Amino acid sequence: MKELLTASRMAALQACPRKHFWRYEVGLKALVDSHALRFGSAWHAAMEGRWRGMEFEDLVAAAVEGADFEEIDIAILTGLLTGYCARYQEDAVKELHAEVEFRHRIEGSRTFDSAGKIDGLGVLHDGRLALVEHKTTSESVSSGSDYWLRLRLNQQVMQYVVAARALGWDVAIILYDVTKKPSIRQRQGETVEEFADRLAADTQARPEFYFARREVPILDQDLEEFTVQRYELSKLILSLRQAERRTRLREQAWPRSVNGMGCRMCEFSGFCLQGVHADAEHVPAGFTIGPVHEELSSPFAKASGDKAGDGVDGHEKARRSAKGE
Repeated sequence: MKELLTASRMAALQACPRKHFWRYEVGLKALVDSHALRFGSAWHAAMEGRWRGMEFEDLVAAAVEGADFEEIDIAILTGLLTGYCARYQEDAVKELHAEVEFRHRIEGSRTFDSAGKIDGLGVLHDGRLALVEHKTTSESVSSGSDYWLRLRLNQQVMQYVVAARALGWDVAIILYDVTKKPSIRQRQGETVEEFADRLAADTQARPEFYFARREVPILDQDLEEFTVQRYELSKLILSLRQAERRTRLREQAWPRSVNGMGCRMCEFSGFCLQGVHADAEHVPAGFTIGPVHEELSSPFAKASGDKAGDGVDGHEKARRSAKGE
């Protein structure tokens, strides 16, 4: 049975091989997810609920379910959702298949399959097929921001494009739906309800500051570069595993990328920077050993050779849907 190479796994390896080792070789996971990760997951849940036609109150409830949010987090989510729903009363997508899981072979690799979960595969009103990506960011979403330049080469999305086409969806563009997190904060003496109302009002007064949708074309050269690099990353994992045979401790074979920003954002930095050894028998406080691809359902995370569809029959179904057939 082949292992899985997800976008998250590749990102961890490129950010810091030692981080990849802790998460995907040992299986360490923090007992409590970071706030940014929890907020992003909540926003995705709200977006999926919106596509399914849920009422506003149900959207908020679905987003915060099990998220262990404080009241201020719920206020921010509510304020942003209010502005989002006001700005986008009509959607750019005629039909959407949300949370599409996939698994397919990586050309040339005998060890890894590509796997993941696509935010959405959509049919636009003009019949074009698009990969739909919902994102939240603290960066500017203005047209001049280099945030958009980096999104064009987003490795996760390249993985999704390759997967979508393997599923029969000949997507030609990526539709980015981006929401900026608020920079305003709760004032002294202001209740969370008052703050939520003030944020909602601000999002409606300045929608272009908070929300942006942009179509990004898919370039063949970008996909070609991605597939080459994905294969090389898979070989790097195997090479570092071989190097473990020459070290006293397994983690010593996996280089540490030590820098201020990366380490501040890394869940493992608390014990990693102190040189603490960790394995299945020595689990650091605040961590557990668990599934490394828990974002995927078991058929995609365990079974080899599965081909995802989530009820999606590929390009022909999309074409018929776009024409109203």
